[in-house]
Amino acid sequence: MVRHMTRLFAIALAAFLLVSARPAQGKAKNFLDSDDAKEKDEPQKFLKDYDKLTKGKDADWVYFPNGSLKSFKTVTVKEFEENGKGREARDAAREGKDYMEQWLEKQGFKVVKSGGELVVEGNVFNAWEPHGAGRYWGGWMANPGVGLEILAKDSKGNIVGELRHKAKGTTIRDAVENGLEEVAKALVDGR
Repeated sequence: MVRHMTRLFAIALAAFLLVSARPAQGKAKNFLDSDDAKEKDEPQKFLKDYDKLTKGKDADWVYFPNGSLKSFKTVTVKEFEENGKGREARDAAREGKDYMEQWLEKQGFKVVKSGGELVVEGNVFNAWEPHGAGRYWGGWMANPGVGLEILAKDSKGNIVGELRHKAKGTTIRDAVENGLEEVAKALVDGR
């Protein structure tokens, strides 16, 4: 009996180690291969190079053709657009410019009204505010959130960065602020 239990334990342990040693499935390195790209209610019409987005460190998906943007000293932020549906997306877009300027200043950029070495454009591709029982039952959608896209260009109009990121908060406004804080860090780090 003991011998039989030892053998079962050894088999179970070997199976566990085999399964846990396998690389994680479903962790796409490229945006177009990810589950995020398959969301039907999240348009992919703002950025130019969705196929070049890869997993980022601070932001979910990033593309920096020339690396970090630390060499830029001044930045101009344009009003955010929204191609997400509903009032929530419009409200989130209204908050975008101010929060983007705030977080870029904290990262060391000088924000100017026009003529910046770096020009940042933003888009809200989704925003949600849970209603009813969703607020109480938990899960990803239990907190308000926002999906943001950022297009960074140099003063000549060349693309120097593209980011796509989702963030949550206690309100949509809070989600926009949280998301743009992470996006600003990613712009400086270039990853």
